Amino acid sequence: MITLNVKQQIIKMHLEGKSQRKIAKELKKSRNTVKKYIKEFENSKLTDVRNLPIPEEIIKPPTYTKRVGRKRVLSDEIIEKIRGYIKENEWKRENNLGKQQMKIIDMHEKLIEEGCEISYTTVRNFVNTELAKKNEVFIRRNCEPGYEVEFDWGEIKIEVNGKLRSYSLAVFTLAHSNYRFAKIYESETMVCVLDIHSLFIEHIGFIPTVFTYDNMRTVVKSFIGSEREITDGMKNISDYYGFKIRLCEPRKGNEKGHVERSVEYIRRKAFSSNYKFTSLKEAEEHLTRVLIRINQQLHHQHLLKHIELMEHERSVSKPAITPFDVAELIECRVDKYSTVVIKQNHYSVPEGHVGKF
Repeated sequence: MITLNVKQQIIKMHLEGKSQRKIAKELKKSRNTVKKYIKEFENSKLTDVRNLPIPEEIIKPPTYTKRVGRKRVLSDEIIEKIRGYIKENEWKRENNLGKQQMKIIDMHEKLIEEGCEISYTTVRNFVNTELAKKNEVFIRRNCEPGYEVEFDWGEIKIEVNGKLRSYSLAVFTLAHSNYRFAKIYESETMVCVLDIHSLFIEHIGFIPTVFTYDNMRTVVKSFIGSEREITDGMKNISDYYGFKIRLCEPRKGNEKGHVERSVEYIRRKAFSSNYKFTSLKEAEEHLTRVLIRINQQLHHQHLLKHIELMEHERSVSKPAITPFDVAELIECRVDKYSTVVIKQNHYSVPEGHVGKF
């Protein structure tokens, strides 16, 4: 069944002999509209030499010219001011002043102070439009088995022997299988970083090709322009195991999205309901049990267990070697009490070495 538009219905009813009043009443249209279309129809019959029963112009649906309104309040001067606020916010984010950015309401208040008569809604809509133009597009990466692993730190707060303390959670996540490995530390020193690397490689039984990090102090020694220098400790362990180091761009946590999600996921699954322990060893045993349960779950894409995918990665990767010997070499001066101080702890040494290193 062909549906007629209003214009066609009016012409059809007119040809059937109905009056303009009756047509307007049945179609619930104004008499002026009915009169206009009928007049166009009658005039077209006089000008169309082809002598068609109904001219083509009358059959076509009516067209309307869209009115383009002029932006009266949002002038070019105000637009430049708002874009200046947005650009200033970008500079603050790049210079570690992210918490001092102007919100949209602050931009609106500043415009009002400068004598601009503009509503908050107008400012908000323009800012959202401008920011939408700069939104990044992210592409999901498909990693090859055994190629990449991501590392990151997270903070947990647990009660150990009646005392609530903050601890560091070191987390590794294999990019292909999403297999997770984690351990609790009291600090994030270089010794802790090297230790978790050694334990992780020994645990999975193979060496991934690439280890991905953000710009943490234990990995990046210094920034020289756009170049970053790796710390000596990370150079030593990467040379020993033969893996490559990949660094994320500053403030680009999405470049290691697997482990970013894993830190939050493990922390929630392990310590959201159970955070009281008699000792740190008990907390670590609890974490190990939770990780076993997590790694037994199915991968959302491959539909296999994480541990099964990890075992496949092991079969196609370079096998692990003797664990890296983790140690920290420091030089201490013996004080007048014949002790040396290491991390605020005093250790006695044999007599006769006072003042020596």
